[in-house]
Amino acid sequence: MNIEGLDALDNKILDAIKDNARLSYSDIGTMVGLSRVAVKNRMDAMEKKGIIRGYQTVINDNHMPTGVHFMLDVEATSESVQYILEVLCGDPYIRQVYSTTGNCRFHCRGYAPNNETLGSHVRYLYNHTEGIRRMECHVIMETYMDVDGGVEYVRYKESEHLESK
Repeated sequence: MNIEGLDALDNKILDAIKDNARLSYSDIGTMVGLSRVAVKNRMDAMEKKGIIRGYQTVINDNHMPTGVHFMLDVEATSESVQYILEVLCGDPYIRQVYSTTGNCRFHCRGYAPNNETLGSHVRYLYNHTEGIRRMECHVIMETYMDVDGGVEYVRYKESEHLESK
């Protein structure tokens, strides 16, 4: 890893933890040539700077119980954007929600237990959510590449969304 603005040791630490964030400070220190305390101090500093945002377990979708992974594209009326965003972020089958280019559009990624459940849920969303102008659902057949090994996501919070405007 080579993040501009970090010295070689910080970059080595990030390399060491990118595939296994559960390594101990001692193990990382052995790998990069620092003491356990020095590694902890450097990692704490990178956390404070926002370079390291957290440590998480990423579950490989290919090893989850059988089910249907899907993408959902939603176009809302301009009056209903806030409401639609709240509905999508509160949906139990949707795991990620993105705002995209275009006129009031959202791209979502989710997981449903089976095709029948997905179909009825998508129909219900479309027919019972006021303000959806257009909606398109795609089932993910296979994942060929996932560089990040998963995507970190945070559930939508109204105050954070409004502050970013």
